[in-house]
Amino acid sequence: MSSLVSNSTTRRTGTGQIPAGVADYFWDAAYERRSLEDTLLAFFRCWGYSDVMTPAFEYAETWIASGSWAEEAELCRFLDRDGSMLALRADMTIPVARLAGTRLHDVAMPQRFCYAGNVFRNTESRAGQQREFWQAGVELLGSAAPAADGEVLALTAQALDSLGIARYRLVVGQMLYFDGLLRTLQLTPAQQARLTQAIDRNSQPELDDFLREVRLPRRQQRALAEVPHLGGSNVDDVLRRAEKLALNVSMQAAVANLRAICDTLAAHAVLDRVTLDLSEIHSLGYYTGITFEVLAPGVGFRIASGGRYDNLAGAFGRAMPAVGVAFGLERVLLAQRGGTPDSASQPIAPDLLVATGNRRAAFVFVDVARQRGLRIAVELDGRGGDTLWRAAQMSGVRCVLDWSGDEPVLYSAAGSQRVTGCDAAEMTAHLLASLANPATPDVQVLPPQAVQA
Repeated sequence: MSSLVSNSTTRRTGTGQIPAGVADYFWDAAYERRSLEDTLLAFFRCWGYSDVMTPAFEYAETWIASGSWAEEAELCRFLDRDGSMLALRADMTIPVARLAGTRLHDVAMPQRFCYAGNVFRNTESRAGQQREFWQAGVELLGSAAPAADGEVLALTAQALDSLGIARYRLVVGQMLYFDGLLRTLQLTPAQQARLTQAIDRNSQPELDDFLREVRLPRRQQRALAEVPHLGGSNVDDVLRRAEKLALNVSMQAAVANLRAICDTLAAHAVLDRVTLDLSEIHSLGYYTGITFEVLAPGVGFRIASGGRYDNLAGAFGRAMPAVGVAFGLERVLLAQRGGTPDSASQPIAPDLLVATGNRRAAFVFVDVARQRGLRIAVELDGRGGDTLWRAAQMSGVRCVLDWSGDEPVLYSAAGSQRVTGCDAAEMTAHLLASLANPATPDVQVLPPQAVQA
């Protein structure tokens, strides 16, 4: 049995069913997701990021009135008791920016926040299309320095390295370069929308048609024609070509900003993971500088994304520059498996099953062993000896401690062992050794049938 994802596109309201686009996770499927969340949060904290928790729903105006959410139709909205329109959070960045703009009036900058939680998108109901996503990420607020962008990019790369994800690429763009180009071209709104669509779709035919039909000076036409080709892993070459094509101070400043960021990434020893792409135009409307996404082999969509958003907090209160990244936990797990979907969920067996005989000494041992990080389950139905060991093996439990008699007996793959003269700490150490190498016990081994419980 695996985590249950509802793919139904028809209306279902029966008891026990779940809506399309959400999922149940349990056993090892739930454990691996929580473990990944914990691992990433611990990693972020080591970089000086503090935890932040925001509401699962807010006023819909938080997204709509600020003009920050590009896909208003994807908001999951509902009415409050007083008639106010509420919306489930569609990403984690906007709530953190709202908090920073309204609450961090007299706080020294920069501030670093990290988070993990679920977000919701009212996307079209298609087979396999999720509407609830799990994210973990960071937001660095109060610094406009290229070093801040470099820190978030380096954190992203090193987090993925720590998770064992190989051959991923950080694809980095710079919104200011394309914005500067648009200002020079002085297009009509319709022409600008058409051009942006061609670049966003990476459609050479659409761009060629645009260049034929819209009369531009030769230098502008050349710069525009080259934008889709300003990309690659040779960052020095890309920046050199982008600098030659720059038509104004804004485009020059964008190249200089990227160069400074790349210098920081080189100092972090992660520049070899970076691909520049100056045709990258992110779909969320609040980005103002670099944007980036992480692509990994075997995964057909980005596993993390982020960028700079210097105007977002000011929509709610105090203005401040900011940059951040969000990891999609489901996608990161898929990348860890090399693109292979997860298998059916299985229960996670404890390290040890203990028949305590209701003895105080047995519970003291259980408490000490749990403090050492072992998974300990207590037998509840009065079984012991071979009966308990056979039942444990059927459940995947590697060791059984039967304390039904005066002396505990440890059952493992090596056989059964009387454990005598040990306090709780010593017995825990013995158990840890047995789990590490169950075929080589460090006390006398007796066949299971020779041990009396």
